[in-house]
Amino acid sequence: MGQSDVAVLRGSAGEPLWPRGIVGSIAHDDEMAVAAAAGTDAFGSVGIDIETAEPLPRELERMVSTPSDRLDGLDPRLAGRILFAAKEAVYKAAFPLDRQMLGFEDISVDFQSGRAATSTGRCLRLVFIVTSHVLTLAFTRVEEA
Repeated sequence: MGQSDVAVLRGSAGEPLWPRGIVGSIAHDDEMAVAAAAGTDAFGSVGIDIETAEPLPRELERMVSTPSDRLDGLDPRLAGRILFAAKEAVYKAAFPLDRQMLGFEDISVDFQSGRAATSTGRCLRLVFIVTSHVLTLAFTRVEEA
């Protein structure tokens, strides 16, 4: 990406501080670490999350889900975990743009359209894949940011 010898430091809210011209996100669980980075010429923001592909505990699922979430077409066994990972990725993509702390209730996800929205009015694209893990990516393109 045209950068060398660059450290990704941590901001006051724990967020990664990317070099000028780059947006990105980092996530990990006990088994795996992932990162996504892109140039600011094409992407306004990027957020990534990874979770083990296991059902989300019911009490956590109730905290994460809102009536505005659309889970159509998801595996019912993993829907809560996919939603959790999606909201984490959306938060990571939205925070650098808006500098607002968001709770699960501040993010609505529509898996049918591949879109998410925040209570701050931010709209993001969303994609995910399920293997042994749930990997989600939320992003804005420059023309959308």
